[in-house]
Amino acid sequence: MSIDSEKAEAKGTPVDSVKEDQPTHDEIEHYYPDGGIRAWLTALGGFISFIATIGFLNAGSIFQSYYATTGFPEQSHSNIGWIGSIQGWGCFFFGMWSGRLSDRYGPTLPMAVGTFFMVFGNMMSSLANEFYQVLLSQGLCLSFGMGLAFTPALAVQSQWFMKRRGLVVGTVMSGQNVGGAHNQITMDFNGVIWPIVGNKLLNEKGISIGWTLRIIAFMQLGLMIAATLLIQPRFPRSTVREPLHLKRYFIDKRTVLFTVGLVIMNLGIYVPWFFITPYAMEMGMSPSLSFYNASIINAGAFFGCYVVGFIADFGFGFFNALSLTCVVCAVTAFTWISATSIAGIIFWALAYGLLSGALQALFSPCLSRLAPSPEVLGAWTGTCITINAFAVLGVGPIAGKLLMRGGGTNYLWMQLYTGVALTITAVLFMATRLSVSRERWV
Repeated sequence: MSIDSEKAEAKGTPVDSVKEDQPTHDEIEHYYPDGGIRAWLTALGGFISFIATIGFLNAGSIFQSYYATTGFPEQSHSNIGWIGSIQGWGCFFFGMWSGRLSDRYGPTLPMAVGTFFMVFGNMMSSLANEFYQVLLSQGLCLSFGMGLAFTPALAVQSQWFMKRRGLVVGTVMSGQNVGGAHNQITMDFNGVIWPIVGNKLLNEKGISIGWTLRIIAFMQLGLMIAATLLIQPRFPRSTVREPLHLKRYFIDKRTVLFTVGLVIMNLGIYVPWFFITPYAMEMGMSPSLSFYNASIINAGAFFGCYVVGFIADFGFGFFNALSLTCVVCAVTAFTWISATSIAGIIFWALAYGLLSGALQALFSPCLSRLAPSPEVLGAWTGTCITINAFAVLGVGPIAGKLLMRGGGTNYLWMQLYTGVALTITAVLFMATRLSVSRERWV
């Protein structure tokens, strides 16, 4: 039964007299359950899916390091890096199609298909003997599966929660921090689940790379089966047959403005994540201590997902929280220039991790406000993620070029680039916020 029909019955109005037009967000705001067993199980399923998908993607340097030293030592680090680059790009690029599938058929179908390709990709990689085989299996096939699986798990949360949306989405996205985090430049790895599993199997137990990948594939299978069974949609499947909703997406000025802001943000926000460890070593920090800076950023991001989401939920508003957080994050990015002592670098990494993690967690609640109806949340989220796939693919090469401009040891150009990118993003986010509503708490 539609929400309009529920309203009609409550008022004693015949259901047949109710218009079938899709209700607006304001009309249905008070009809979100914001709790209940199905809602919280869906949130739990989303958290688990992020551990298995983005969390595994973030821990990919376990295998990059192995391939560089043992698996394919004849290949350059640049060539081996394409495995992670394709994984990151593909995981986001296929979001548009998985979001549309989720709207039309529910999240179970894309998540189940995605699970198959995730497991198949790792299994085939465990049998690979040539570099191109790993590139196709662990790079392309695995990323296709992750792209199909994680977008519906994120988009469906906004169907169940309104007042607690920021906190819930932050909780779901924090699964990627539990899964793992890494530094793509130095091949360091840290996190909780996947780095520990990979390190134990490969380095401590001496298990072959083939069986390590098979064990991980079975673990992903178990996690994704649980996530797929737990995640349930609330709203009816979309009956709109417009291909991928692209026209509706790109004629909405607010959505386009917001998407451009996200692209610029993603071109800059990850630079410190990738380069904080070599920067710390350049500033005189010992290699053993420098290793933990990526973990410190990761820990800050984990708490940032919760703290700012909680503040946004309880009165401050998602767009207000996003805009203010981006301004503070931009200022913090510029202060990276002055973080030259050991204590200063550690404190800066923690602060930047908290702010950048909050920005990543707030984009989905804001985007759900821009979607024309709850029925197309999957397509809206997926389209935005697909567009941003190209930013994720480009951030590493851009940052590397800026570092080389500084002679490979001077990080000033990279630091300025990060601050400027986030400053432009903050302006675009504030413009989006004003275009959404002139009310104070939005």
